[in-house]
Amino acid sequence: MSWEGWTIVISALGLAFGVALIVLGYKRRRNGPTQDRGSNPDHGHHFMSSTYGSGRESGSRTWRVPKNPNDYAKIFAPTKTDGKK
Repeated sequence: MSWEGWTIVISALGLAFGVALIVLGYKRRRNGPTQDRGSNPDHGHHFMSSTYGSGRESGSRTWRVPKNPNDYAKIFAPTKTDGKK
């Protein structure tokens, strides 16, 4: 088979693969989860932890994050303002 024939075969396989990816992506999006992402606003907290290492030093930390979005927003609200605009 000449190089023109191989070019056609490889192009056809690439096209078929691309179409298959598009179809699978469409099906996955259409049949995805029906509920919103995240957790329900509720009382209580989530616990998040992280660990890190940089050669000689390492560490870990745990955070307590409120489940209620309003309580979460209050963490980032300023407690006092200086009156400047």
